[in-house]
Amino acid sequence: MFNKYKWLEEQTESLVEYIKYDHENGNETDLDSLQDKLHIDLDTDVIYYSHCWDICKELAFPCEWDTHELAPFNNVSQLAYAALYDWAMEKIDLEELLEETLKELNDEKDI
Repeated sequence: MFNKYKWLEEQTESLVEYIKYDHENGNETDLDSLQDKLHIDLDTDVIYYSHCWDICKELAFPCEWDTHELAPFNNVSQLAYAALYDWAMEKIDLEELLEETLKELNDEKDI
């Protein structure tokens, strides 16, 4: 069963690990690449239809599905993707996450 809070925690951890990996390899993560990472993760999360129904139920989606910015939807995977995207954008401030993680990494390097 899909748990939106567990997914949010895991997704945030995945994004932080992505930033750290880039940093350790001499690359600087920017907001665009972090958004790309999120979209890749969302694509992976909606591969299986049965999981997609659980996502839509847990996130009470679709609401106003016909006017959603990602509409039109042709299948449940697209609905689940939009639901997860909305949930992530509501709960994860990517810019703040990026700034805080980079600050933490730079502070560790100064020690």
